[in-house]
Amino acid sequence: MDERSKMTADKVIEVGKEARGMRSVLIKVIIFSLIPLLVMGIAISIITNINVRKIIEDEIKTELRMGAYGLENNYSNIGDGDYSEKDGRIYKGDKEVSGRLSSIGKDLLKIGLVCTFFYEDTRIDTTVADISGVNMAGTKLDPSIYLELTNTGNELFCEAVDLGGRTYYGYYIPYRNSNGEIKAIFFSGKERSEIMQRVWSVTVMILLVGLVTLFIAIIISLLCSIYLVGFLFRHFRHEEDLNVQRNAAQNQLEFMTLVTREVRDPIDAITVLSDRILDEESSPEIREEVLGIKEACNSMIISFNSIRDYSQLESGQTQIEEEEYELTELVDECCNKVSPGKERKGLDFSVRYDDNMPNCLKGDHDKIRQVLVNLLENAVKYTYDGSIRLDIGYRMIRADKIDVTFTVTDTGVGIRKEDAQKLFSYIGKVSKDKNVSIKGTGLGLLICKRLVSALDGRISVDSEIGKGSVFCFTVPQDVLNKTTVGES
Repeated sequence: MDERSKMTADKVIEVGKEARGMRSVLIKVIIFSLIPLLVMGIAISIITNINVRKIIEDEIKTELRMGAYGLENNYSNIGDGDYSEKDGRIYKGDKEVSGRLSSIGKDLLKIGLVCTFFYEDTRIDTTVADISGVNMAGTKLDPSIYLELTNTGNELFCEAVDLGGRTYYGYYIPYRNSNGEIKAIFFSGKERSEIMQRVWSVTVMILLVGLVTLFIAIIISLLCSIYLVGFLFRHFRHEEDLNVQRNAAQNQLEFMTLVTREVRDPIDAITVLSDRILDEESSPEIREEVLGIKEACNSMIISFNSIRDYSQLESGQTQIEEEEYELTELVDECCNKVSPGKERKGLDFSVRYDDNMPNCLKGDHDKIRQVLVNLLENAVKYTYDGSIRLDIGYRMIRADKIDVTFTVTDTGVGIRKEDAQKLFSYIGKVSKDKNVSIKGTGLGLLICKRLVSALDGRISVDSEIGKGSVFCFTVPQDVLNKTTVGES
Protein backbone atom coordinates (compact mmCIF):
# COMPACT_ATOMS: atom_id res chain seq x y z
CA MET A 1 0.00 0.00 0.00
CA ASP A 2 1.52 3.33 -1.04
CA GLU A 3 1.63 6.48 1.10
CA ARG A 4 -1.29 8.13 -0.69
CA SER A 5 -3.64 5.29 0.10
CA LYS A 6 -2.76 5.60 3.79
CA MET A 7 -3.83 9.25 3.98
CA THR A 8 -7.00 9.93 5.91
CA ALA A 9 -9.65 12.44 4.86
CA ASP A 10 -8.46 14.91 7.51
CA LYS A 11 -4.90 14.53 6.28
CA VAL A 12 -6.00 15.16 2.69
CA ILE A 13 -7.83 18.33 3.79
CA GLU A 14 -4.77 19.47 5.74
CA VAL A 15 -2.48 18.86 2.75
CA GLY A 16 -4.93 20.77 0.54
CA LYS A 17 -4.87 23.72 2.94
CA GLU A 18 -1.07 23.68 2.94
CA ALA A 19 -1.03 23.62 -0.87
CA ARG A 20 -3.42 26.55 -1.07
CA GLY A 21 -1.33 28.41 1.49
CA MET A 22 1.84 27.75 -0.51
CA ARG A 23 0.15 28.87 -3.74
CA SER A 24 -1.01 32.06 -2.03
CA VAL A 25 2.49 32.81 -0.75
CA LEU A 26 4.02 32.10 -4.16
CA ILE A 27 1.56 34.51 -5.80
CA LYS A 28 2.53 37.15 -3.26
CA VAL A 29 6.21 36.51 -3.97
CA ILE A 30 5.65 36.97 -7.71
CA ILE A 31 3.58 40.11 -7.22
CA PHE A 32 6.03 41.71 -4.83
CA SER A 33 8.94 40.78 -7.07
CA LEU A 34 7.33 42.42 -10.10
CA ILE A 35 6.22 45.59 -8.34
CA PRO A 36 9.69 47.26 -8.40
CA LEU A 37 10.20 46.24 -12.02
CA LEU A 38 6.74 47.46 -13.00
CA VAL A 39 7.20 50.80 -11.27
CA MET A 40 10.62 51.30 -12.82
CA GLY A 41 9.29 50.24 -16.21
CA ILE A 42 6.57 52.87 -16.02
CA ALA A 43 9.16 55.46 -14.99
CA ILE A 44 11.42 54.46 -17.88
CA SER A 45 8.50 54.53 -20.31
CA ILE A 46 7.62 58.05 -19.19
CA ILE A 47 11.23 59.17 -19.51
CA THR A 48 11.84 57.61 -22.91
CA ASN A 49 8.55 58.93 -24.30
CA ILE A 50 9.42 62.51 -23.53
CA ASN A 51 9.56 64.38 -26.82
CA VAL A 52 13.12 65.58 -26.46
CA ARG A 53 13.14 67.05 -29.94
CA LYS A 54 10.01 69.08 -29.30
CA ILE A 55 11.39 70.44 -26.05
CA ILE A 56 14.70 71.40 -27.66
CA GLU A 57 12.95 72.90 -30.69
CA ASP A 58 10.84 75.08 -28.40
CA GLU A 59 14.00 76.10 -26.60
CA ILE A 60 15.78 76.88 -29.90
CA LYS A 61 12.74 78.77 -31.19
CA THR A 62 12.78 80.99 -28.12
CA GLU A 63 16.52 81.44 -28.43
CA LEU A 64 16.32 82.39 -32.12
CA ARG A 65 13.42 84.76 -31.57
CA MET A 66 15.25 86.53 -28.76
CA GLY A 67 18.43 86.62 -30.91
CA ALA A 68 16.53 88.01 -33.88
CA TYR A 69 14.91 90.84 -31.93
CA GLY A 70 18.16 91.53 -30.11
CA LEU A 71 20.00 91.81 -33.43
CA GLU A 72 17.21 93.89 -34.94
CA ASN A 73 17.88 96.58 -32.36
CA ASN A 74 21.41 96.90 -33.76
CA TYR A 75 20.18 97.52 -37.33
CA SER A 76 19.30 101.04 -38.38
CA ASN A 77 16.08 101.96 -40.20
CA ILE A 78 14.54 98.46 -39.79
CA GLY A 79 10.88 97.85 -39.19
CA ASP A 80 7.63 98.43 -41.08
CA GLY A 81 7.87 101.11 -43.77
CA ASP A 82 8.40 101.73 -47.49
CA TYR A 83 11.42 99.69 -48.59
CA SER A 84 13.08 100.07 -51.99
CA GLU A 85 16.20 98.82 -53.79
CA LYS A 86 18.69 101.10 -55.57
CA ASP A 87 22.10 100.04 -56.91
CA GLY A 88 21.97 96.84 -54.83
CA ARG A 89 21.29 98.74 -51.64
CA ILE A 90 18.11 98.69 -49.57
CA TYR A 91 16.48 101.91 -48.44
CA LYS A 92 13.57 102.58 -46.14
CA GLY A 93 12.27 105.87 -47.42
CA ASP A 94 15.36 107.89 -48.26
CA LYS A 95 17.64 106.26 -45.63
CA GLU A 96 19.79 103.21 -46.24
CA VAL A 97 19.26 100.15 -44.10
CA SER A 98 22.60 99.49 -42.31
CA GLY A 99 23.63 96.24 -40.68
CA ARG A 100 27.07 97.02 -39.34
CA LEU A 101 27.06 95.55 -35.84
CA SER A 102 30.62 95.94 -34.54
CA SER A 103 31.41 93.06 -32.12
CA ILE A 104 27.90 91.56 -31.96
CA GLY A 105 28.56 89.50 -35.06
CA LYS A 106 31.41 87.68 -33.31
CA ASP A 107 29.26 87.05 -30.26
CA LEU A 108 26.52 85.63 -32.46
CA LEU A 109 29.00 83.43 -34.26
CA LYS A 110 30.20 81.99 -30.96
CA ILE A 111 26.71 80.70 -30.22
CA GLY A 112 26.24 79.56 -33.82
CA LEU A 113 23.68 82.21 -34.74
CA VAL A 114 23.55 83.56 -38.32
CA CYS A 115 21.45 86.64 -39.20
CA THR A 116 20.47 87.80 -42.68
CA PHE A 117 18.38 90.62 -44.14
CA PHE A 118 16.24 89.87 -47.24
CA TYR A 119 14.59 92.23 -49.69
CA GLU A 120 11.52 90.45 -51.04
CA ASP A 121 12.88 86.90 -51.53
CA THR A 122 16.61 87.66 -52.02
CA ARG A 123 19.36 87.94 -49.44
CA ILE A 124 20.95 91.39 -49.28
CA ASP A 125 23.04 91.33 -46.09
CA THR A 126 24.54 88.65 -43.83
CA THR A 127 25.62 89.80 -40.40
CA VAL A 128 28.48 87.33 -39.84
CA ALA A 129 29.37 86.59 -43.46
CA ASP A 130 32.92 87.89 -43.22
CA ILE A 131 33.72 85.91 -40.04
CA SER A 132 31.93 82.63 -40.76
CA GLY A 133 32.85 82.43 -44.41
CA VAL A 134 29.33 81.44 -45.30
CA ASN A 135 28.63 82.46 -48.89
CA MET A 136 24.95 83.22 -49.22
CA ALA A 137 25.19 85.93 -51.91
CA GLY A 138 22.05 86.09 -53.99
CA THR A 139 20.45 83.22 -52.03
CA LYS A 140 16.74 82.93 -52.60
CA LEU A 141 14.17 82.14 -49.92
CA ASP A 142 12.34 78.87 -50.24
CA PRO A 143 9.24 79.72 -52.34
CA SER A 144 6.88 78.00 -49.91
CA ILE A 145 8.32 79.94 -46.97
CA TYR A 146 8.11 83.22 -48.85
CA LEU A 147 4.54 82.44 -49.88
CA GLU A 148 3.53 81.65 -46.30
CA LEU A 149 5.13 84.85 -45.03
CA THR A 150 3.46 87.02 -47.64
CA ASN A 151 0.07 85.35 -47.18
CA THR A 152 -0.02 85.50 -43.38
CA GLY A 153 2.35 88.30 -42.55
CA ASN A 154 3.14 86.49 -39.30
CA GLU A 155 6.49 85.57 -37.79
CA LEU A 156 7.55 82.08 -38.84
CA PHE A 157 9.68 79.32 -37.32
CA CYS A 158 11.04 76.61 -39.66
CA GLU A 159 12.90 73.39 -38.87
CA ALA A 160 14.66 73.25 -42.25
CA VAL A 161 15.87 76.32 -44.10
CA ASP A 162 18.33 75.92 -47.00
CA LEU A 163 20.61 78.96 -47.31
CA GLY A 164 24.05 79.09 -48.92
CA GLY A 165 24.24 75.30 -49.21
CA ARG A 166 23.53 74.74 -45.55
CA THR A 167 20.43 73.74 -43.59
CA TYR A 168 19.27 75.90 -40.69
CA TYR A 169 16.64 76.08 -37.99
CA GLY A 170 15.31 79.53 -38.82
CA TYR A 171 13.16 82.33 -37.42
CA TYR A 172 11.65 84.97 -39.82
CA ILE A 173 10.36 88.44 -38.99
CA PRO A 174 8.46 90.04 -41.94
CA TYR A 175 8.08 93.84 -42.47
CA ARG A 176 5.33 95.47 -44.56
CA ASN A 177 5.20 98.54 -46.71
CA SER A 178 2.51 101.15 -46.18
CA ASN A 179 0.34 99.33 -48.75
CA GLY A 180 0.52 96.13 -46.66
CA GLU A 181 2.85 94.26 -49.00
CA ILE A 182 5.80 92.39 -47.48
CA LYS A 183 9.08 93.70 -48.87
CA ALA A 184 11.69 93.17 -46.12
CA ILE A 185 12.38 90.00 -44.09
CA PHE A 186 14.74 89.57 -41.18
CA PHE A 187 16.11 86.03 -40.54
CA SER A 188 18.09 84.42 -37.66
CA GLY A 189 19.08 80.77 -37.67
CA LYS A 190 21.26 77.98 -36.30
CA GLU A 191 22.68 75.15 -38.31
CA ARG A 192 20.52 72.04 -38.19
CA SER A 193 23.53 69.75 -37.65
CA GLU A 194 24.29 71.57 -34.40
CA ILE A 195 20.69 71.26 -33.23
CA MET A 196 20.51 67.54 -34.12
CA GLN A 197 23.75 66.91 -32.28
CA ARG A 198 22.24 68.62 -29.27
CA VAL A 199 19.05 66.54 -29.57
CA TRP A 200 21.08 63.37 -29.92
CA SER A 201 23.23 64.16 -26.86
CA VAL A 202 20.19 64.74 -24.69
CA THR A 203 18.48 61.61 -26.07
CA VAL A 204 21.54 59.47 -25.38
CA MET A 205 21.76 60.88 -21.86
CA ILE A 206 18.08 60.07 -21.23
CA LEU A 207 18.53 56.56 -22.63
CA LEU A 208 21.54 56.02 -20.37
CA VAL A 209 19.54 57.22 -17.39
CA GLY A 210 16.74 54.87 -18.46
CA LEU A 211 19.15 51.92 -18.75
CA VAL A 212 20.67 52.65 -15.36
CA THR A 213 17.17 52.92 -13.89
CA LEU A 214 16.21 49.64 -15.52
CA PHE A 215 19.35 47.96 -14.16
CA ILE A 216 18.60 49.26 -10.67
CA ALA A 217 15.00 48.05 -11.02
CA ILE A 218 16.18 44.57 -11.99
CA ILE A 219 18.59 44.46 -9.04
CA ILE A 220 15.85 45.63 -6.65
CA SER A 221 13.46 43.09 -8.09
CA LEU A 222 16.00 40.29 -7.69
CA LEU A 223 16.75 41.34 -4.12
CA CYS A 224 13.01 41.39 -3.36
CA SER A 225 12.66 37.95 -4.92
CA ILE A 226 15.57 36.57 -2.91
CA TYR A 227 14.22 38.07 0.28
CA LEU A 228 10.70 36.83 -0.34
CA VAL A 229 11.87 33.34 -1.31
CA GLY A 230 13.90 33.27 1.89
CA PHE A 231 10.85 34.44 3.77
CA LEU A 232 8.83 31.69 2.08
CA PHE A 233 11.22 28.98 3.20
CA ARG A 234 11.42 30.41 6.73
CA HIS A 235 7.63 30.65 6.81
CA PHE A 236 7.05 27.03 5.88
CA ARG A 237 9.90 25.81 8.05
CA HIS A 238 8.35 27.69 10.94
CA GLU A 239 4.92 26.28 10.08
CA GLU A 240 6.41 22.80 9.93
CA ASP A 241 8.08 23.26 13.33
CA LEU A 242 4.81 24.55 14.76
CA ASN A 243 2.93 21.56 13.35
CA VAL A 244 5.48 19.20 14.87
CA GLN A 245 5.15 20.98 18.21
CA ARG A 246 1.37 20.99 18.02
CA ASN A 247 1.28 17.29 17.15
CA ALA A 248 3.69 16.47 19.96
CA ALA A 249 1.69 18.61 22.40
CA GLN A 250 -1.56 17.05 21.20
CA ASN A 251 -0.17 13.53 21.63
CA GLN A 252 1.12 14.47 25.07
CA LEU A 253 -2.25 15.97 25.97
CA GLU A 254 -4.13 12.86 24.86
CA PHE A 255 -1.73 10.65 26.79
CA MET A 256 -1.96 12.71 29.97
CA THR A 257 -5.75 12.94 29.70
CA LEU A 258 -5.91 9.15 29.45
CA VAL A 259 -3.50 8.65 32.34
CA THR A 260 -5.30 11.19 34.53
CA ARG A 261 -8.64 9.56 33.83
CA GLU A 262 -7.27 6.10 34.64
CA VAL A 263 -5.56 7.27 37.83
CA ARG A 264 -8.40 9.47 39.06
CA ASP A 265 -10.82 6.55 39.72
CA PRO A 266 -8.62 4.66 42.22
CA ILE A 267 -7.51 7.93 43.84
CA ASP A 268 -11.13 9.03 44.18
CA ALA A 269 -11.88 5.67 45.78
CA ILE A 270 -9.03 6.16 48.27
CA THR A 271 -10.32 9.66 49.04
CA VAL A 272 -13.86 8.36 49.68
CA LEU A 273 -12.52 5.62 51.97
CA SER A 274 -10.41 8.21 53.80
CA ASP A 275 -13.49 10.38 54.38
CA ARG A 276 -15.38 7.39 55.79
CA ILE A 277 -12.54 6.59 58.18
CA LEU A 278 -12.36 10.23 59.29
CA ASP A 279 -16.12 10.22 59.94
CA GLU A 280 -15.92 7.06 62.07
CA GLU A 281 -12.50 7.33 63.70
CA SER A 282 -11.73 9.61 66.62
CA SER A 283 -8.16 8.53 67.39
CA PRO A 284 -5.80 11.48 66.73
CA GLU A 285 -2.99 9.21 65.51
CA ILE A 286 -5.16 7.42 62.97
CA ARG A 287 -6.85 10.64 61.84
CA GLU A 288 -3.46 12.23 61.21
CA GLU A 289 -2.36 9.25 59.10
CA VAL A 290 -5.62 9.24 57.13
CA LEU A 291 -5.40 12.99 56.58
CA GLY A 292 -1.90 12.44 55.20
CA ILE A 293 -3.28 9.82 52.80
CA LYS A 294 -6.03 12.17 51.68
CA GLU A 295 -3.57 15.04 51.24
CA ALA A 296 -1.29 12.79 49.19
CA CYS A 297 -4.24 11.84 46.96
CA ASN A 298 -5.09 15.50 46.41
CA SER A 299 -1.45 16.29 45.62
CA MET A 300 -1.31 13.44 43.14
CA ILE A 301 -4.45 14.65 41.36
CA ILE A 302 -3.12 18.20 41.29
CA SER A 303 0.20 16.99 39.84
CA PHE A 304 -1.51 15.01 37.11
CA ASN A 305 -3.83 17.92 36.37
CA SER A 306 -0.86 20.30 36.19
CA ILE A 307 0.87 18.14 33.60
CA ARG A 308 -2.36 17.80 31.62
CA ASP A 309 -3.04 21.55 31.82
CA TYR A 310 0.50 22.37 30.75
CA SER A 311 0.14 20.05 27.75
CA GLN A 312 -3.17 21.70 26.93
CA LEU A 313 -1.60 25.15 27.09
CA GLU A 314 1.33 24.06 24.92
CA SER A 315 -1.04 22.65 22.28
CA GLY A 316 -2.93 25.96 22.13
CA GLN A 317 -6.26 24.40 23.11
CA THR A 318 -7.03 26.71 26.02
CA GLN A 319 -10.38 28.45 25.57
CA ILE A 320 -12.09 31.05 27.71
CA GLU A 321 -15.56 29.91 28.77
CA GLU A 322 -17.54 32.51 30.71
CA GLU A 323 -20.35 31.34 32.99
CA GLU A 324 -22.34 32.76 35.91
CA TYR A 325 -21.12 31.78 39.38
CA GLU A 326 -21.17 32.83 43.03
CA LEU A 327 -17.86 33.98 44.44
CA THR A 328 -18.47 32.50 47.92
CA GLU A 329 -19.13 29.04 46.48
CA LEU A 330 -15.96 29.17 44.41
CA VAL A 331 -13.84 30.27 47.39
CA ASP A 332 -15.39 27.63 49.70
CA GLU A 333 -14.67 24.92 47.15
CA CYS A 334 -11.04 26.03 46.85
CA CYS A 335 -10.61 26.14 50.62
CA ASN A 336 -12.08 22.63 50.98
CA LYS A 337 -9.48 21.35 48.52
CA VAL A 338 -6.64 22.30 50.88
CA SER A 339 -8.49 21.52 54.11
CA PRO A 340 -6.76 18.16 54.81
CA GLY A 341 -3.29 19.68 54.57
CA LYS A 342 -3.96 22.68 56.82
CA GLU A 343 -5.78 20.45 59.33
CA ARG A 344 -2.92 17.95 59.45
CA LYS A 345 -0.36 20.72 59.98
CA GLY A 346 -2.58 22.62 62.39
CA LEU A 347 -2.37 25.87 60.41
CA ASP A 348 -4.61 28.82 61.11
CA PHE A 349 -6.64 29.61 57.99
CA SER A 350 -8.79 32.67 57.41
CA VAL A 351 -10.73 34.25 54.54
CA ARG A 352 -11.60 37.94 54.35
CA TYR A 353 -13.77 39.74 51.76
CA ASP A 354 -13.80 43.46 51.10
CA ASP A 355 -16.90 45.32 52.23
CA ASN A 356 -19.69 45.34 49.63
CA MET A 357 -17.85 42.70 47.62
CA PRO A 358 -20.16 41.58 44.73
CA ASN A 359 -21.00 37.90 44.93
CA CYS A 360 -22.78 37.11 41.63
CA LEU A 361 -20.16 37.29 38.89
CA LYS A 362 -19.62 36.05 35.36
CA GLY A 363 -16.33 34.75 33.98
CA ASP A 364 -14.23 31.65 33.52
CA HIS A 365 -14.53 30.44 37.11
CA ASP A 366 -12.87 27.09 36.31
CA LYS A 367 -9.58 28.80 35.47
CA ILE A 368 -9.88 31.12 38.47
CA ARG A 369 -10.51 28.08 40.67
CA GLN A 370 -7.48 26.34 39.18
CA VAL A 371 -5.19 29.30 39.89
CA LEU A 372 -6.53 29.88 43.41
CA VAL A 373 -6.30 26.18 44.40
CA ASN A 374 -2.72 26.09 43.12
CA LEU A 375 -1.72 29.13 45.18
CA LEU A 376 -3.46 27.80 48.30
CA GLU A 377 -1.85 24.35 47.83
CA ASN A 378 1.56 25.97 47.58
CA ALA A 379 0.88 28.03 50.69
CA VAL A 380 -0.08 24.88 52.66
CA LYS A 381 2.82 22.92 51.17
CA TYR A 382 5.52 25.44 52.09
CA THR A 383 4.10 26.54 55.47
CA TYR A 384 5.01 24.27 58.42
CA ASP A 385 3.54 26.39 61.20
CA GLY A 386 1.75 29.68 61.48
CA SER A 387 -1.13 30.86 59.33
CA ILE A 388 -2.52 31.30 55.85
CA ARG A 389 -4.85 34.15 54.93
CA LEU A 390 -6.90 34.64 51.77
CA ASP A 391 -8.00 38.22 51.04
CA ILE A 392 -10.49 38.93 48.26
CA GLY A 393 -10.95 42.52 47.13
CA TYR A 394 -12.20 44.40 44.13
CA ARG A 395 -11.88 47.61 42.15
CA MET A 396 -14.69 49.08 40.08
CA ILE A 397 -13.95 49.38 36.35
CA ARG A 398 -17.48 50.38 35.45
CA ALA A 399 -20.96 49.70 36.79
CA ASP A 400 -21.10 46.13 35.45
CA LYS A 401 -17.41 45.16 35.58
CA ILE A 402 -14.80 44.86 38.34
CA ASP A 403 -11.23 43.75 38.87
CA VAL A 404 -11.25 40.91 41.43
CA THR A 405 -8.01 40.50 43.40
CA PHE A 406 -7.12 37.29 45.27
CA THR A 407 -4.24 37.61 47.75
CA VAL A 408 -2.77 34.54 49.48
CA THR A 409 -0.49 35.36 52.42
CA ASP A 410 1.43 32.67 54.32
CA THR A 411 4.11 32.44 57.02
CA GLY A 412 6.03 29.74 55.19
CA VAL A 413 9.67 29.30 54.22
CA GLY A 414 9.63 32.18 51.73
CA ILE A 415 11.59 32.69 48.51
CA ARG A 416 14.75 34.59 47.68
CA LYS A 417 14.22 37.84 45.78
CA GLU A 418 16.23 36.63 42.78
CA ASP A 419 14.29 33.35 42.68
CA ALA A 420 10.91 35.09 42.91
CA GLN A 421 11.40 36.53 39.41
CA LYS A 422 11.73 33.00 37.98
CA LEU A 423 8.60 31.52 39.54
CA PHE A 424 6.23 32.25 36.66
CA SER A 425 8.60 31.28 33.84
CA TYR A 426 10.61 28.39 35.28
CA ILE A 427 9.72 24.69 35.12
CA GLY A 428 10.68 23.01 38.40
CA LYS A 429 11.48 24.26 41.88
CA VAL A 430 13.68 27.33 42.06
CA SER A 431 15.11 26.37 45.47
CA LYS A 432 15.64 22.61 45.20
CA ASP A 433 18.25 22.52 47.93
CA LYS A 434 15.73 23.82 50.50
CA ASN A 435 12.72 21.85 49.24
CA VAL A 436 13.98 18.32 48.75
CA SER A 437 11.20 16.88 50.89
CA ILE A 438 8.43 18.72 49.04
CA LYS A 439 6.88 16.81 46.17
CA GLY A 440 5.38 18.26 43.00
CA THR A 441 5.97 18.94 39.32
CA GLY A 442 6.98 22.58 39.61
CA LEU A 443 4.55 23.47 36.81
CA GLY A 444 1.87 25.08 38.95
CA LEU A 445 2.98 28.72 38.94
CA LEU A 446 3.94 28.61 35.27
CA ILE A 447 0.42 27.39 34.50
CA CYS A 448 -1.05 30.06 36.81
CA LYS A 449 0.82 32.77 34.92
CA ARG A 450 -0.48 31.57 31.55
CA LEU A 451 -4.04 31.12 32.77
CA VAL A 452 -4.14 34.59 34.36
CA SER A 453 -2.71 36.10 31.16
CA ALA A 454 -5.40 34.28 29.16
CA LEU A 455 -7.98 35.95 31.43
CA ASP A 456 -6.45 39.41 30.73
CA GLY A 457 -5.22 39.52 34.31
CA ARG A 458 -1.91 39.87 36.12
CA ILE A 459 -0.12 37.89 38.85
CA SER A 460 2.73 38.82 41.18
CA VAL A 461 4.68 37.61 44.21
CA ASP A 462 6.36 39.31 47.17
CA SER A 463 8.42 37.09 49.41
CA GLU A 464 11.25 37.00 51.93
CA ILE A 465 13.24 34.00 53.14
CA GLY A 466 11.99 32.78 56.50
CA LYS A 467 9.08 35.25 56.68
CA GLY A 468 6.62 33.90 54.14
CA SER A 469 5.17 34.89 50.80
CA VAL A 470 2.35 36.95 49.34
CA PHE A 471 0.90 35.80 46.02
CA CYS A 472 -1.61 38.07 44.33
CA PHE A 473 -3.54 37.80 41.09
CA THR A 474 -6.17 40.08 39.58
CA VAL A 475 -8.71 39.21 36.87
CA PRO A 476 -11.57 41.28 35.38
CA GLN A 477 -15.07 39.87 35.92
CA ASP A 478 -18.59 40.93 34.97
CA VAL A 479 -21.03 41.82 37.78
CA LEU A 480 -24.48 40.29 37.33
CA ASN A 481 -26.33 42.03 40.16
CA LYS A 482 -25.75 44.10 43.30
CA THR A 483 -25.91 41.17 45.72
CA THR A 484 -22.89 41.30 48.03
CA VAL A 485 -20.99 38.54 49.82
CA GLY A 486 -22.44 39.66 53.18
CA GLU A 487 -25.99 39.46 51.87
CA SER A 488 -25.35 35.97 50.53
